[in-house]
Amino acid sequence: MSSAGSSTGNATAAKLRVFFDSDVLIAGSASKTHSSASYLLLQLAELTLIEGLISPYVREEVERNLQAKLPQALPVFRALVQTALVEAPDPPLAALARWTGRADPKDLPVLAAAISNDCHYLVTFNIKDYPNPPQSLEVLPPGELVRRVRQRLAELAELE
Repeated sequence: MSSAGSSTGNATAAKLRVFFDSDVLIAGSASKTHSSASYLLLQLAELTLIEGLISPYVREEVERNLQAKLPQALPVFRALVQTALVEAPDPPLAALARWTGRADPKDLPVLAAAISNDCHYLVTFNIKDYPNPPQSLEVLPPGELVRRVRQRLAELAELE
């Protein structure tokens, strides 16, 4: 397990770098409530409390799925890309080969992008698709990451 989520005992601790898998982006964009974990994480990224990253591979997958299944959520997603997320480049093919066996083949570009962009977390509902991530990256569902962010904020408040 990575120590990225633990408190450093320092109020100037590095901002969490979070890579968003497409399922979380779809859930957050289509959320009917502003209390869903996916939506909250996207809001934290928009407020710059965390650094939210995606890749072209993820953006295209989300756009394709929203267009086919939830077209009303597409404008919300596009606005989030502009205001809350940084689109990092897709990893080179050599990076994909390096991480073979650590993720479902269709999710290998997501894992490689998260690793190559020095993300602390990859947030997804499909934890089983990432059975063996490297120690430098934790794969978590959105609700668990929201819990950790709340814990980190509480720790920072105690330092005051």
